[in-house]
Amino acid sequence: MDKRVQSIKWLYLTVFLIPVLSMAQEKEPKKEKETKIDEVVLVGYTKVSKKDVTNAVSSVKGEALKDMPSTNAAEAIQGRLAGVQVSLSEGAPGADVDIVVRGGNSITQSNAPLYIVDGIQMDNALTILSPKEIESIEVLKDASSTSIFGSRGANGVVLITTKGGRKRAKTTINYNGFVGVRKIQNKINVLDPYQYALYQYELYYKNGVESDMTAFNLRYGTFDQLSKYQSVKKVDWQDKVFGREAFNFTHNISITGGSDNSAFSLTLNNVQEDGVMIGSSFKRNMANFRYDYDVSKKLNIGLNARYSRQTIYGAGTSASGSQSTNRLRNAIRYQPFEGGSTVNVDEFDPLFADQTNLVNPVLLANNEIKENGRQDLMLNGTLEYKISKDFTFRSVVGYVQRDQTVNQFSGTVTTLARQNNDQPVVFLSNTQSRKITNTNTLNYKKTFGDHKLDFLVGQETVRTDGESTSFNIKWFPESVSAQEAFANIQLASPPAGMVQDAPRTAREVDRLASFFGRANYIYKNKYIATVSMRTDGSSVFKPGANQWGYFPAASLAWKITEENFLKDNNSITELKLRVGFGQSGNNRIGSFLYDTFFTSSSDYGYAFGTSVTPGATTGNIMANPNVKWETATSQNAGLDFGFFKGRLYGTLDVYQTDTKDLLLLAKIPQTTGYEYQYQNSGSSQNKGIELALGGTIINKENFTWKIDGNISSNKNTIKSLGNNASSSSNFYYYPSGWQNNLFDFLVQVGKPVGTYWGYVTAGRYEVSDFDYNSTTQAYTLKSGIASSAAVANGAKPIQPGDLKLQDTNGDGVIDSNDMTDLGSAQPKFYGGFSQTFRYKNWDMSMLFNFSIGNKVYNANKIEYTTQYLYKDNNMLAEVADRWKWFDAAGNKVTDPTALAALNANTTMWTPPAGAYFLHSYAIEDGSFLRLNNLTIGYSLPKGSLDAIGVKNLRLYATVNNLFTITGYSGFDPEANTRRNPLTPGVDYSAYPRSRFILSGIDITF
Repeated sequence: MDKRVQSIKWLYLTVFLIPVLSMAQEKEPKKEKETKIDEVVLVGYTKVSKKDVTNAVSSVKGEALKDMPSTNAAEAIQGRLAGVQVSLSEGAPGADVDIVVRGGNSITQSNAPLYIVDGIQMDNALTILSPKEIESIEVLKDASSTSIFGSRGANGVVLITTKGGRKRAKTTINYNGFVGVRKIQNKINVLDPYQYALYQYELYYKNGVESDMTAFNLRYGTFDQLSKYQSVKKVDWQDKVFGREAFNFTHNISITGGSDNSAFSLTLNNVQEDGVMIGSSFKRNMANFRYDYDVSKKLNIGLNARYSRQTIYGAGTSASGSQSTNRLRNAIRYQPFEGGSTVNVDEFDPLFADQTNLVNPVLLANNEIKENGRQDLMLNGTLEYKISKDFTFRSVVGYVQRDQTVNQFSGTVTTLARQNNDQPVVFLSNTQSRKITNTNTLNYKKTFGDHKLDFLVGQETVRTDGESTSFNIKWFPESVSAQEAFANIQLASPPAGMVQDAPRTAREVDRLASFFGRANYIYKNKYIATVSMRTDGSSVFKPGANQWGYFPAASLAWKITEENFLKDNNSITELKLRVGFGQSGNNRIGSFLYDTFFTSSSDYGYAFGTSVTPGATTGNIMANPNVKWETATSQNAGLDFGFFKGRLYGTLDVYQTDTKDLLLLAKIPQTTGYEYQYQNSGSSQNKGIELALGGTIINKENFTWKIDGNISSNKNTIKSLGNNASSSSNFYYYPSGWQNNLFDFLVQVGKPVGTYWGYVTAGRYEVSDFDYNSTTQAYTLKSGIASSAAVANGAKPIQPGDLKLQDTNGDGVIDSNDMTDLGSAQPKFYGGFSQTFRYKNWDMSMLFNFSIGNKVYNANKIEYTTQYLYKDNNMLAEVADRWKWFDAAGNKVTDPTALAALNANTTMWTPPAGAYFLHSYAIEDGSFLRLNNLTIGYSLPKGSLDAIGVKNLRLYATVNNLFTITGYSGFDPEANTRRNPLTPGVDYSAYPRSRFILSGIDITF
């Protein structure tokens, strides 16, 4: 076993399991707090006492988040929920957060869970919530709990309840604010100036071409002059681009209160955060107002209004596109010193850019301006009427609107501008989506004798509309600024005979009608049965039988501690067995894909007379009237337990989820006239085990120590690919997209999603692998030794020191038949744990998360150790240890004995001259243990500031991302930049992760 993995496991045991196991030896505290017993969780459309829950639910209360300062609610729950993976795609301000429940079920469609905030469906809801305003988060994980939500519940449901005011409470004002600074944590080591110059000498001189050698001498000097580069100051371009101290100012204000029959809360949040990269930052303003009013003893109404406005500034380092969008490359591969060109380093050199495909990274960062703005509005009203003692009617109406704008400017030094007459280019887009929801439920609750009944029936409608428009505008004046271009697009003037690209438009229309019911029965407070049924009709499917999905569920629970043989047991205070079965659905595809639509545009026009007549096209996706719901069937068995009067508690779950009729965008024969078609094709399976443990290790009057942790294991398997692969092969290859035409993922029955597909690195070719002709000084591979030339060397003859690949099938030829399974992005185990200490008025908390056994595809490593087409590019520092062809005097060595002796202590191969390809050198162990958050706080004694109206005052200091134990060589083992379920774990041009140090104040009046 890898030593790093062992160290992670032992540290986990030391700081989590051992203290919990030793807790039983602690003497009983004077005061017990059995808070766990009376907890209430939100399940479905109603609240349920946690001791009566029959489903697999992970929850975190706002109490656990209140001491963790964060600008992102998703970041605050990272590592806290069993079976829930929360990861940041990269370190950019406002970066996407991925949340996957139990491994995700879809192969090509989104695996994001369904978010419901205060009863209203929202997308990516955690990005518009402040951690300070969250009352609770419940994650429904098995279909016996998610099926009541039917549509989109297949990937889990995240129920979020925000804080409200309290009736009969005085008005209180709370301010929580912090200021902090971010600093880049890791860098990628590259060649220093002297190492770089020696490497360029080798490239220019190796083949003995006179023009190349002359070009080198003009740019770098002769070999005997290269020693000057030993004293040349190294320019750390990563530091210049990502090295600034990025400040953060965050303010949270909440005002709460209530009268005898009403309660209100007002929450305000402001975030101003710089990014460590030049030109990047994040700004957000949020406001939330909530009001509850008892009209009478029977009628209660509630109103909630939320508004969020945020802007992400900066083009970042990459996009989901190919190598051409990689901005990180310039900071890594640009020459590591100033000068050496025909122009000053802070000016643009078009000749150097053409020769190297590189631009000064500082100039580039200042020439790519991007503003990604977003506004979210959520309005919802709730009416609850108690028809009688047993019947309650509840109606929720919600409106959610999202407006998103993207303004991007590409200045004259950018590749895009250079491709368009060296003139700036502007991209503008506007998107709006509107969602109206209405949910009506009738609830009946009745207790008689040993029987307790809870029936609920309901109806729900969701209406979604949206439009988007985008423009790509070229030929702006060279001197125009980004803001001038955004405000005055008429400044763009096409050359004679040219026209601007036509705008692109799209429209979204989605309708959902649902009917559901649930029955819960409890007998003698021991035996619990829950059954539910939901029917969904979705407009994305053709009207008729396929339009409707039916999602049943059932679960049972047995409170073993209520039996006579355990009822009076002082050690075992909770023991509940749960089993559940259910189905949930997924309809996440575009609208009206069952029919053929035509798009009209001058792009598809034809000449008629002296003008161009707009034409029409159907696009490249073929209609499929037979497409239907994707269905996930889940089985779950769980055990909830508590010992020593609640001081130790936990949950153990095992599950299996089978997803069939997967909604896949399948590639079809082009003889159809189309390239793709959405199909219900294939099935997948997730099965795993989850363990959550927690407890109060020490509970003294002046000192408490609490710990909570979880560990999960999920195994994902593709069971069928249906029509998307031939019946004989049951597989196909899929591109990650970082390099065009590189099919580096395997999608195969029996393997997990995210399987890397490439060659096995076998080191390098040594002198002993060749026959040497002393007359021609030529090296020729010996008979029986397979050549990697076609794959790794651009078909050029293999020479000593070249990259060697393994001939896996033993046929003596290195070709695509030697590609093999290189591992998976799926971890063997993942989870997290937190510890909270309180000593008198001091408090300290630590939050860890970890992953064990996952592989990371470090695509940067491939690019930055491959020469490909360009000279004058810098390389990773390990290239300094490459195979050498020139001795210390700059003379080329060809004699086999001397060449072998020259390279006796080198280990790296010569950077390949062929195209980029995946080999196992870039597949690294991504196991890690990260201390996400360390917070230390001090609260003034209660009552010490009553004279000036201060109820509570707490000062705190925090470090986020304090350390990461990992063997991964890139910026961050959690990086995931491709944004596609089929290609997880690819680290390509990710924005570097930073460490955040802050201090703040929490004061209540």
